[in-house]
Amino acid sequence: MGIAARFTYGIGAFALLFAAISTWILLSAAKSLNQETADAARLEMAKETGRMHAREYELPPKLSGKQYSAGSGVQVLVGRGEVLIGEESVESKVFRVRKASEEEGVVGQTLDLFAPSKDSANPEQRFVVLVLLVTAGLVGVVILFASITARRVAFPLKTLTEDVLTISRGRLNHRIRTEDAVGEVAMLGWAVDRMVDDLVEGQETQRSLEKRQQEVETLREIRRNLRPMEIDPPKGFKVETLLVESDDAGTGDFADALSDGEGRPTLVVGATATRGMPGALLMAMTRAYLRVAILDGLSPTESADRTNLALNRDLSRGLYASAMIARLNPSDGSIELVSSGHKSPAIRWDAEAGIFRKLQPNGIALGFDRGPIFRRSMETLNLQLKIGDALFLFSPSAFEETNPKGKPLGENGVYALGKIAVEHGMSTMEEKLETFLGGQPHSDLAFAMCRAVEPEEEKPS
Repeated sequence: MGIAARFTYGIGAFALLFAAISTWILLSAAKSLNQETADAARLEMAKETGRMHAREYELPPKLSGKQYSAGSGVQVLVGRGEVLIGEESVESKVFRVRKASEEEGVVGQTLDLFAPSKDSANPEQRFVVLVLLVTAGLVGVVILFASITARRVAFPLKTLTEDVLTISRGRLNHRIRTEDAVGEVAMLGWAVDRMVDDLVEGQETQRSLEKRQQEVETLREIRRNLRPMEIDPPKGFKVETLLVESDDAGTGDFADALSDGEGRPTLVVGATATRGMPGALLMAMTRAYLRVAILDGLSPTESADRTNLALNRDLSRGLYASAMIARLNPSDGSIELVSSGHKSPAIRWDAEAGIFRKLQPNGIALGFDRGPIFRRSMETLNLQLKIGDALFLFSPSAFEETNPKGKPLGENGVYALGKIAVEHGMSTMEEKLETFLGGQPHSDLAFAMCRAVEPEEEKPS
Protein backbone atom coordinates (compact mmCIF):
# COMPACT_ATOMS: atom_id res chain seq x y z
CA MET A 1 0.00 0.00 0.00
CA GLY A 2 1.39 3.39 -0.95
CA ILE A 3 2.08 6.34 1.31
CA ALA A 4 -0.91 8.31 -0.02
CA ALA A 5 -3.28 5.40 0.58
CA ARG A 6 -1.85 4.72 4.04
CA PHE A 7 -2.12 8.39 4.97
CA THR A 8 -5.69 8.62 3.66
CA TYR A 9 -6.85 5.44 5.40
CA GLY A 10 -5.05 6.43 8.58
CA ILE A 11 -6.65 9.87 8.71
CA GLY A 12 -10.02 8.32 7.91
CA ALA A 13 -9.67 5.71 10.65
CA PHE A 14 -8.56 8.26 13.25
CA ALA A 15 -11.33 10.66 12.20
CA LEU A 16 -13.93 7.89 12.41
CA LEU A 17 -12.74 6.80 15.85
CA PHE A 18 -12.56 10.36 17.12
CA ALA A 19 -15.96 11.19 15.59
CA ALA A 20 -17.55 8.21 17.34
CA ILE A 21 -16.07 9.20 20.69
CA SER A 22 -16.91 12.87 20.14
CA THR A 23 -20.50 12.05 19.15
CA TRP A 24 -20.98 9.98 22.29
CA ILE A 25 -19.53 12.78 24.42
CA LEU A 26 -21.68 15.43 22.73
CA LEU A 27 -24.86 13.37 23.04
CA SER A 28 -24.15 12.66 26.68
CA ALA A 29 -23.39 16.32 27.31
CA ALA A 30 -26.54 17.43 25.46
CA LYS A 31 -28.65 15.04 27.49
CA SER A 32 -27.07 16.23 30.72
CA LEU A 33 -27.49 19.88 29.73
CA ASN A 34 -31.15 19.31 28.84
CA GLN A 35 -31.74 17.67 32.18
CA GLU A 36 -29.94 20.42 34.06
CA THR A 37 -31.77 23.11 32.09
CA ALA A 38 -35.15 21.48 32.75
CA ASP A 39 -34.40 21.12 36.46
CA ALA A 40 -33.22 24.71 36.65
CA ALA A 41 -36.35 25.92 34.83
CA ARG A 42 -38.61 23.99 37.20
CA LEU A 43 -36.76 25.36 40.20
CA GLU A 44 -36.98 28.92 38.91
CA MET A 45 -40.70 28.45 38.18
CA ALA A 46 -41.26 27.14 41.69
CA LYS A 47 -39.31 30.04 43.18
CA GLU A 48 -41.08 32.66 41.07
CA THR A 49 -44.51 31.15 41.71
CA GLY A 50 -43.85 30.99 45.43
CA ARG A 51 -42.66 34.60 45.45
CA MET A 52 -45.76 35.75 43.58
CA HIS A 53 -48.16 33.80 45.76
CA ALA A 54 -46.42 34.92 48.93
CA ARG A 55 -47.33 38.44 48.01
CA GLU A 56 -50.58 39.47 46.48
CA TYR A 57 -50.20 39.81 42.75
CA GLU A 58 -52.41 41.32 40.15
CA LEU A 59 -52.36 40.21 36.55
CA PRO A 60 -53.27 42.41 33.61
CA PRO A 61 -56.97 42.45 32.89
CA LYS A 62 -56.38 40.79 29.60
CA LEU A 63 -53.58 38.21 29.33
CA SER A 64 -52.60 37.28 25.80
CA GLY A 65 -50.37 34.46 24.66
CA LYS A 66 -50.36 31.00 23.18
CA GLN A 67 -52.85 28.50 24.43
CA TYR A 68 -52.20 24.77 24.61
CA SER A 69 -54.56 21.91 25.36
CA ALA A 70 -53.36 19.47 27.96
CA GLY A 71 -56.32 17.09 27.64
CA SER A 72 -59.13 16.26 30.09
CA GLY A 73 -60.49 19.79 29.65
CA VAL A 74 -57.29 21.41 30.81
CA GLN A 75 -56.10 24.49 28.92
CA VAL A 76 -52.74 26.15 29.40
CA LEU A 77 -52.20 29.77 28.44
CA VAL A 78 -48.61 30.86 28.16
CA GLY A 79 -48.08 34.57 28.14
CA ARG A 80 -45.78 37.34 29.21
CA GLY A 81 -46.76 40.52 30.97
CA GLU A 82 -46.37 42.99 33.81
CA VAL A 83 -47.43 41.56 37.17
CA LEU A 84 -48.25 44.01 39.98
CA ILE A 85 -46.97 43.04 43.37
CA GLY A 86 -48.11 45.76 45.62
CA GLU A 87 -46.81 48.88 44.04
CA GLU A 88 -44.01 46.98 42.21
CA SER A 89 -44.41 45.95 38.59
CA VAL A 90 -42.48 42.84 37.57
CA GLU A 91 -42.25 41.34 34.08
CA SER A 92 -42.84 37.63 34.26
CA LYS A 93 -43.85 34.61 32.24
CA VAL A 94 -47.33 33.47 33.19
CA PHE A 95 -48.61 29.92 32.83
CA ARG A 96 -52.38 29.98 33.50
CA VAL A 97 -53.85 26.54 33.86
CA ARG A 98 -57.62 26.29 33.61
CA LYS A 99 -59.88 23.33 34.02
CA ALA A 100 -63.43 23.76 32.81
CA SER A 101 -66.23 22.76 35.21
CA GLU A 102 -68.43 19.85 34.33
CA GLU A 103 -71.48 21.76 35.61
CA GLU A 104 -72.97 24.33 33.36
CA GLY A 105 -72.67 27.89 34.57
CA VAL A 106 -69.96 27.05 37.08
CA VAL A 107 -66.52 28.65 36.62
CA GLY A 108 -63.72 26.10 36.46
CA GLN A 109 -60.56 26.09 38.50
CA THR A 110 -57.65 28.37 37.58
CA LEU A 111 -54.01 28.02 38.61
CA ASP A 112 -51.37 30.64 37.84
CA LEU A 113 -47.71 29.63 37.62
CA PHE A 114 -44.90 32.11 37.15
CA ALA A 115 -41.36 31.97 35.71
CA PRO A 116 -38.72 34.65 35.34
CA SER A 117 -38.93 36.48 32.05
CA LYS A 118 -35.18 35.96 31.53
CA ASP A 119 -33.40 32.61 31.83
CA SER A 120 -30.83 32.64 34.59
CA ALA A 121 -28.91 29.69 33.12
CA ASN A 122 -27.05 29.82 29.82
CA PRO A 123 -26.72 26.18 28.60
CA GLU A 124 -25.89 27.21 25.00
CA GLN A 125 -22.61 28.71 26.14
CA ARG A 126 -21.56 25.51 27.87
CA PHE A 127 -22.47 23.48 24.79
CA VAL A 128 -20.50 25.81 22.50
CA VAL A 129 -17.49 25.46 24.78
CA LEU A 130 -17.83 21.68 24.58
CA VAL A 131 -18.06 21.76 20.77
CA LEU A 132 -14.95 23.95 20.61
CA LEU A 133 -13.08 21.51 22.85
CA VAL A 134 -14.10 18.59 20.63
CA THR A 135 -13.00 20.48 17.51
CA ALA A 136 -9.68 21.34 19.11
CA GLY A 137 -9.25 17.69 20.04
CA LEU A 138 -9.91 16.61 16.45
CA VAL A 139 -7.35 19.10 15.15
CA GLY A 140 -4.85 17.87 17.74
CA VAL A 141 -5.38 14.24 16.77
CA VAL A 142 -4.93 15.04 13.07
CA ILE A 143 -1.73 16.98 13.82
CA LEU A 144 -0.43 14.10 15.98
CA PHE A 145 -1.17 11.52 13.29
CA ALA A 146 0.36 13.73 10.58
CA SER A 147 3.46 14.18 12.73
CA ILE A 148 3.81 10.42 13.28
CA THR A 149 3.28 9.75 9.58
CA ALA A 150 5.78 12.44 8.59
CA ARG A 151 8.38 10.92 10.89
CA ARG A 152 7.76 7.45 9.49
CA VAL A 153 8.27 8.86 5.99
CA ALA A 154 11.11 11.23 6.83
CA PHE A 155 13.25 8.65 8.67
CA PRO A 156 13.38 6.14 5.76
CA LEU A 157 14.01 9.02 3.34
CA LYS A 158 16.88 10.24 5.51
CA THR A 159 18.26 6.70 5.65
CA LEU A 160 17.82 6.37 1.88
CA THR A 161 19.69 9.64 1.32
CA GLU A 162 22.58 8.50 3.53
CA ASP A 163 22.76 5.16 1.70
CA VAL A 164 22.76 6.86 -1.71
CA LEU A 165 25.58 9.18 -0.58
CA THR A 166 27.54 6.14 0.65
CA ILE A 167 27.08 4.43 -2.73
CA SER A 168 28.06 7.62 -4.58
CA ARG A 169 31.40 7.56 -2.74
CA GLY A 170 32.26 4.28 -4.43
CA ARG A 171 30.91 1.66 -2.04
CA LEU A 172 28.84 -0.10 -4.66
CA ASN A 173 28.37 -3.17 -2.45
CA HIS A 174 26.38 -1.09 0.05
CA ARG A 175 22.67 -1.89 0.11
CA ILE A 176 19.73 0.47 0.65
CA ARG A 177 18.14 -0.09 4.07
CA THR A 178 14.39 -0.51 3.56
CA GLU A 179 13.43 -2.32 6.77
CA ASP A 180 11.43 0.67 8.10
CA ALA A 181 10.27 1.93 4.71
CA VAL A 182 6.82 1.41 3.25
CA GLY A 183 5.09 2.03 -0.04
CA GLU A 184 6.81 4.30 -2.52
CA VAL A 185 9.86 4.82 -0.27
CA ALA A 186 10.50 1.06 -0.14
CA MET A 187 10.00 0.82 -3.90
CA LEU A 188 12.45 3.70 -4.37
CA GLY A 189 15.01 1.84 -2.24
CA TRP A 190 14.56 -1.32 -4.28
CA ALA A 191 14.86 0.71 -7.50
CA VAL A 192 18.14 2.26 -6.31
CA ASP A 193 19.49 -1.20 -5.40
CA ARG A 194 18.52 -2.47 -8.85
CA MET A 195 20.12 0.56 -10.49
CA VAL A 196 23.36 -0.02 -8.55
CA ASP A 197 23.32 -3.72 -9.48
CA ASP A 198 22.86 -2.79 -13.14
CA LEU A 199 25.65 -0.24 -12.83
CA VAL A 200 28.01 -2.81 -11.29
CA GLU A 201 27.05 -5.34 -13.95
CA GLY A 202 27.60 -2.73 -16.64
CA GLN A 203 31.02 -1.84 -15.23
CA GLU A 204 31.99 -5.50 -15.06
CA THR A 205 30.78 -5.97 -18.63
CA GLN A 206 32.73 -2.91 -19.72
CA ARG A 207 35.88 -4.14 -17.98
CA SER A 208 35.37 -7.56 -19.53
CA LEU A 209 34.96 -6.01 -22.98
CA GLU A 210 38.04 -3.84 -22.47
CA LYS A 211 40.01 -6.85 -21.29
CA ARG A 212 38.78 -8.89 -24.23
CA GLN A 213 39.60 -6.10 -26.65
CA GLN A 214 43.06 -5.78 -25.15
CA GLU A 215 43.48 -9.53 -25.44
CA VAL A 216 42.35 -9.42 -29.06
CA GLU A 217 44.85 -6.69 -29.84
CA THR A 218 47.62 -8.62 -28.07
CA LEU A 219 46.79 -11.79 -29.97
CA ARG A 220 46.68 -9.95 -33.26
CA GLU A 221 50.09 -8.52 -32.47
CA ILE A 222 51.38 -12.02 -31.69
CA ARG A 223 49.97 -13.37 -34.96
CA ARG A 224 51.48 -10.49 -36.93
CA ASN A 225 54.89 -11.16 -35.40
CA LEU A 226 54.68 -14.91 -36.07
CA ARG A 227 54.26 -14.83 -39.82
CA PRO A 228 55.30 -17.87 -41.88
CA MET A 229 58.94 -17.97 -42.91
CA GLU A 230 59.57 -16.60 -46.37
CA ILE A 231 61.25 -19.29 -48.44
CA ASP A 232 62.27 -19.55 -52.05
CA PRO A 233 60.38 -22.54 -53.45
CA PRO A 234 62.42 -24.97 -55.53
CA LYS A 235 62.11 -24.88 -59.28
CA GLY A 236 58.93 -26.49 -60.55
CA PHE A 237 56.96 -25.86 -57.39
CA LYS A 238 54.91 -23.07 -55.90
CA VAL A 239 54.44 -22.74 -52.11
CA GLU A 240 51.81 -20.46 -50.53
CA THR A 241 50.46 -19.92 -47.00
CA LEU A 242 47.56 -17.83 -45.73
CA LEU A 243 46.21 -16.90 -42.30
CA VAL A 244 42.78 -15.26 -42.11
CA GLU A 245 42.39 -13.71 -38.65
CA SER A 246 39.12 -14.03 -36.75
CA ASP A 247 37.04 -11.06 -35.61
CA ASP A 248 37.75 -11.75 -31.92
CA ALA A 249 40.44 -13.40 -29.79
CA GLY A 250 40.74 -16.28 -32.23
CA THR A 251 41.63 -19.96 -31.94
CA GLY A 252 45.40 -19.89 -32.36
CA ASP A 253 45.45 -21.71 -35.72
CA PHE A 254 48.66 -21.14 -37.65
CA ALA A 255 50.32 -21.85 -40.99
CA ASP A 256 54.06 -22.05 -41.59
CA ALA A 257 56.46 -22.70 -44.43
CA LEU A 258 60.03 -23.82 -43.66
CA SER A 259 63.06 -25.01 -45.58
CA ASP A 260 65.78 -27.19 -44.08
CA GLY A 261 69.47 -27.19 -44.94
CA GLU A 262 68.92 -29.50 -47.91
CA GLY A 263 66.39 -27.16 -49.54
CA ARG A 264 63.37 -29.32 -48.74
CA PRO A 265 60.31 -27.12 -48.04
CA THR A 266 57.94 -28.18 -45.24
CA LEU A 267 54.36 -26.94 -44.85
CA VAL A 268 52.60 -26.92 -41.48
CA VAL A 269 48.99 -26.10 -40.58
CA GLY A 270 48.22 -26.33 -36.87
CA ALA A 271 45.34 -25.78 -34.44
CA THR A 272 45.04 -25.56 -30.64
CA ALA A 273 42.51 -26.94 -28.17
CA THR A 274 41.70 -23.56 -26.63
CA ARG A 275 40.93 -19.99 -27.67
CA GLY A 276 42.19 -16.59 -26.64
CA MET A 277 45.49 -15.94 -24.92
CA PRO A 278 46.06 -19.58 -23.85
CA GLY A 279 45.49 -20.64 -27.45
CA ALA A 280 47.93 -18.02 -28.73
CA LEU A 281 50.64 -19.08 -26.26
CA LEU A 282 50.08 -22.74 -27.11
CA MET A 283 50.29 -21.87 -30.80
CA ALA A 284 53.57 -20.02 -30.27
CA MET A 285 55.04 -22.96 -28.32
CA THR A 286 53.93 -25.57 -30.86
CA ARG A 287 55.16 -23.51 -33.78
CA ALA A 288 58.53 -22.91 -32.10
CA TYR A 289 59.12 -26.59 -31.25
CA LEU A 290 58.15 -27.68 -34.76
CA ARG A 291 60.38 -25.04 -36.35
CA VAL A 292 63.43 -26.11 -34.37
CA ALA A 293 62.90 -29.78 -35.24
CA ILE A 294 62.19 -29.17 -38.93
CA LEU A 295 65.09 -26.76 -39.38
CA ASP A 296 67.34 -29.39 -37.78
CA GLY A 297 66.49 -31.61 -40.75
CA LEU A 298 64.22 -34.06 -38.90
CA SER A 299 61.49 -35.83 -40.83
CA PRO A 300 57.84 -34.85 -40.25
CA THR A 301 57.33 -37.88 -37.98
CA GLU A 302 60.48 -37.13 -35.95
CA SER A 303 59.58 -33.44 -35.73
CA ALA A 304 56.10 -34.28 -34.44
CA ASP A 305 57.56 -36.74 -31.91
CA ARG A 306 60.03 -34.20 -30.50
CA THR A 307 57.33 -31.50 -30.32
CA ASN A 308 54.91 -33.89 -28.60
CA LEU A 309 57.48 -34.76 -25.93
CA ALA A 310 58.19 -31.09 -25.20
CA LEU A 311 54.52 -30.10 -25.07
CA ASN A 312 53.61 -33.05 -22.87
CA ARG A 313 56.27 -31.94 -20.45
CA ASP A 314 55.27 -28.25 -20.48
CA LEU A 315 51.46 -28.29 -20.76
CA SER A 316 48.88 -28.94 -18.08
CA ARG A 317 46.48 -31.82 -18.54
CA GLY A 318 43.78 -31.16 -21.12
CA LEU A 319 45.82 -28.81 -23.31
CA TYR A 320 47.04 -30.06 -26.65
CA ALA A 321 47.59 -29.02 -30.25
CA SER A 322 47.22 -30.63 -33.65
CA ALA A 323 49.23 -30.28 -36.83
CA MET A 324 49.30 -31.46 -40.42
CA ILE A 325 52.93 -31.60 -41.67
CA ALA A 326 54.02 -32.12 -45.28
CA ARG A 327 57.67 -32.20 -46.47
CA LEU A 328 58.48 -31.96 -50.18
CA ASN A 329 61.46 -33.59 -51.82
CA PRO A 330 61.91 -31.34 -54.88
CA SER A 331 64.13 -33.83 -56.68
CA ASP A 332 61.27 -36.20 -57.47
CA GLY A 333 58.15 -34.34 -56.21
CA SER A 334 57.56 -36.83 -53.41
CA ILE A 335 55.87 -35.69 -50.20
CA GLU A 336 55.91 -37.15 -46.69
CA LEU A 337 52.60 -36.35 -44.96
CA VAL A 338 51.82 -36.87 -41.26
CA SER A 339 48.93 -35.77 -39.06
CA SER A 340 49.14 -35.24 -35.29
CA GLY A 341 45.48 -35.33 -34.35
CA HIS A 342 44.54 -32.80 -37.04
CA LYS A 343 40.78 -33.13 -37.53
CA SER A 344 40.70 -31.85 -41.09
CA PRO A 345 42.25 -33.94 -43.86
CA ALA A 346 44.77 -32.84 -46.43
CA ILE A 347 43.39 -32.79 -49.96
CA ARG A 348 45.40 -33.55 -53.05
CA TRP A 349 44.42 -32.08 -56.39
CA ASP A 350 44.86 -34.74 -59.06
CA ALA A 351 45.25 -32.69 -62.23
CA GLU A 352 45.04 -35.70 -64.54
CA ALA A 353 41.73 -36.90 -63.02
CA GLY A 354 40.48 -33.37 -62.30
CA ILE A 355 39.39 -34.25 -58.75
CA PHE A 356 40.42 -33.77 -55.13
CA ARG A 357 41.53 -36.80 -53.15
CA LYS A 358 41.21 -36.75 -49.37
CA LEU A 359 44.24 -37.80 -47.31
CA GLN A 360 44.01 -38.45 -43.54
CA PRO A 361 47.02 -40.12 -41.91
CA ASN A 362 46.54 -41.58 -38.42
CA GLY A 363 47.99 -39.87 -35.36
CA ILE A 364 47.03 -38.41 -31.99
CA ALA A 365 47.35 -34.79 -30.87
CA LEU A 366 50.60 -33.17 -29.77
CA GLY A 367 51.06 -33.10 -26.00
CA PHE A 368 48.37 -35.68 -25.30
CA ASP A 369 50.73 -38.59 -24.55
CA ARG A 370 54.32 -38.72 -23.30
CA GLY A 371 55.63 -40.77 -26.22
CA PRO A 372 55.02 -44.51 -26.69
CA ILE A 373 51.36 -44.32 -27.63
CA PHE A 374 51.99 -41.24 -29.73
CA ARG A 375 54.74 -42.96 -31.73
CA ARG A 376 52.67 -46.09 -32.33
CA SER A 377 49.74 -44.00 -33.56
CA MET A 378 51.74 -42.04 -36.12
CA GLU A 379 51.34 -42.90 -39.80
CA THR A 380 53.29 -41.44 -42.71
CA LEU A 381 51.66 -41.14 -46.12
CA ASN A 382 53.92 -40.87 -49.15
CA LEU A 383 52.64 -39.31 -52.35
CA GLN A 384 54.09 -37.71 -55.43
CA LEU A 385 53.05 -34.48 -57.11
CA LYS A 386 53.05 -34.42 -60.88
CA ILE A 387 52.91 -31.23 -62.87
CA GLY A 388 49.54 -29.59 -62.18
CA ASP A 389 49.01 -31.54 -58.96
CA ALA A 390 48.73 -29.75 -55.61
CA LEU A 391 48.49 -30.50 -51.89
CA PHE A 392 46.10 -28.29 -49.90
CA LEU A 393 46.16 -28.05 -46.06
CA PHE A 394 43.62 -26.11 -43.96
CA SER A 395 42.21 -25.52 -40.45
CA PRO A 396 39.57 -27.90 -39.04
CA SER A 397 37.29 -24.98 -38.13
CA ALA A 398 36.94 -24.01 -41.81
CA PHE A 399 34.10 -26.53 -42.19
CA GLU A 400 32.07 -24.76 -39.45
CA GLU A 401 32.29 -21.20 -40.76
CA THR A 402 28.93 -19.75 -41.85
CA ASN A 403 27.73 -16.89 -44.01
CA PRO A 404 25.43 -14.12 -42.65
CA LYS A 405 22.37 -16.30 -43.39
CA GLY A 406 23.75 -19.16 -41.28
CA LYS A 407 24.73 -21.44 -44.16
CA PRO A 408 27.90 -23.40 -43.26
CA LEU A 409 30.88 -23.49 -45.58
CA GLY A 410 31.08 -27.26 -45.19
CA GLU A 411 33.28 -29.78 -46.95
CA ASN A 412 32.16 -28.87 -50.46
CA GLY A 413 32.84 -25.19 -49.79
CA VAL A 414 36.36 -25.90 -48.55
CA TYR A 415 37.09 -28.07 -51.59
CA ALA A 416 35.78 -25.29 -53.83
CA LEU A 417 38.15 -22.86 -52.12
CA GLY A 418 40.97 -25.34 -52.64
CA LYS A 419 40.25 -25.50 -56.35
CA ILE A 420 40.26 -21.69 -56.56
CA ALA A 421 43.62 -21.63 -54.75
CA VAL A 422 45.06 -24.21 -57.16
CA GLU A 423 43.84 -22.39 -60.25
CA HIS A 424 44.16 -18.74 -59.22
CA GLY A 425 46.24 -18.57 -56.04
CA MET A 426 45.64 -17.93 -52.37
CA SER A 427 44.84 -14.21 -52.79
CA THR A 428 41.86 -14.93 -55.03
CA MET A 429 40.75 -17.69 -52.66
CA GLU A 430 40.87 -15.23 -49.72
CA GLU A 431 38.65 -12.78 -51.60
CA LYS A 432 36.08 -15.51 -52.31
CA LEU A 433 36.17 -16.61 -48.68
CA GLU A 434 35.58 -13.08 -47.36
CA THR A 435 32.73 -12.62 -49.83
CA PHE A 436 31.06 -15.79 -48.56
CA LEU A 437 31.56 -14.91 -44.87
CA GLY A 438 30.55 -11.28 -45.27
CA GLY A 439 33.54 -10.21 -43.18
CA GLN A 440 35.99 -11.87 -40.84
CA PRO A 441 35.61 -15.51 -39.72
CA HIS A 442 34.71 -16.55 -36.16
CA SER A 443 37.90 -18.61 -35.88
CA ASP A 444 41.41 -18.20 -37.19
CA LEU A 445 41.70 -19.98 -40.54
CA ALA A 446 45.09 -21.25 -41.71
CA PHE A 447 45.83 -22.54 -45.22
CA ALA A 448 48.95 -23.89 -46.95
CA MET A 449 49.46 -25.20 -50.47
CA CYS A 450 52.24 -26.79 -52.49
CA ARG A 451 51.68 -27.00 -56.25
CA ALA A 452 53.80 -28.60 -58.98
CA VAL A 453 54.15 -26.27 -61.97
CA GLU A 454 56.00 -26.19 -65.27
CA PRO A 455 59.63 -25.20 -64.54
CA GLU A 456 60.47 -21.80 -65.90
CA GLU A 457 63.08 -21.71 -68.62
CA GLU A 458 66.33 -20.27 -67.41
CA LYS A 459 67.09 -16.92 -68.88
CA PRO A 460 70.39 -16.71 -70.75
CA SER A 461 73.02 -14.96 -68.72
